[in-house]
Amino acid sequence: MHINLSEHKAHIFNVNEIDISKKSIIFIPGAGMDHRTISMLNLSNLEDFYNIISVDLPGHGFTTGPLLKSIESYSLFCDELIEKLKLNDLIFIGHSMGGLVVLDLLTKHKGSSGILMNTAYPLIVGEQLLDHAKGNLDQACEFLTKYGIYNLPQYKIKTLGFGSMGSGSYRKSKGVIQSPYGTKYIIDDPEREIKLYPLKRLFNQSQKEILSIDLKACSSFKMKEKLIDGLNNIKLIYGDKDKLARFNPDNELLNNLDITSDVIILDETGHFPFFERPELTASTLNKLLLDC
Repeated sequence: MHINLSEHKAHIFNVNEIDISKKSIIFIPGAGMDHRTISMLNLSNLEDFYNIISVDLPGHGFTTGPLLKSIESYSLFCDELIEKLKLNDLIFIGHSMGGLVVLDLLTKHKGSSGILMNTAYPLIVGEQLLDHAKGNLDQACEFLTKYGIYNLPQYKIKTLGFGSMGSGSYRKSKGVIQSPYGTKYIIDDPEREIKLYPLKRLFNQSQKEILSIDLKACSSFKMKEKLIDGLNNIKLIYGDKDKLARFNPDNELLNNLDITSDVIILDETGHFPFFERPELTASTLNKLLLDC
């Protein structure tokens, strides 16, 4: 669905028909990703109780208009979208960078709640990843998957092209990978590249610089202490093998939270739980949201 805003033609993926009398789940994807992340999760148990919406931020997915370069500006974009859709009783879910956007939204939408998945705060991005994201998308994806993926799911490859449903533009022949990112020679583990395709394709945006913009926005986002102190309506989900956003029990976000009830650690999971362990991730979200 497309919605005309003041400066953007916003795209959202609504899992079910929007009913403004229901509560609404607003899913905000991570850096360089888009609405397709939510399609990996089975949230059908929630459809009778919630509107389920995944947002394409500017420069991501099918949303068009000026690129935005800060967490705060992404939050304002979401504000305008929510107002246009006339949504109330909001539950925000954000993955990684999307979790930072959720934090900013919660400071303005009093009474709303949030679920942060694999979100570190502050989220400082290393120079190596920033350099890769700016000049070499493929190397940036390699970095993110090397340190972010622990559990590789199995995908059945039905044709010479491959991907979640097969793709003619992504092929393997004698250790050579031809992909939307270019041609690569992979000797040690060519099958790994095939298995990572359903995730890596989410970073292949029409605006090639968007991952770099997002990562810089993560590094520069800071909240005032009094705003952090006011956050007591959030749940945090981490992967126990996540090397990109590790759980820190001393993090200031936990000042007003109960670690035993407000923090969930997914076993044998890295930074991308919706890809690595979609059934466990969906069941965790279903339980949290059905208890709301």
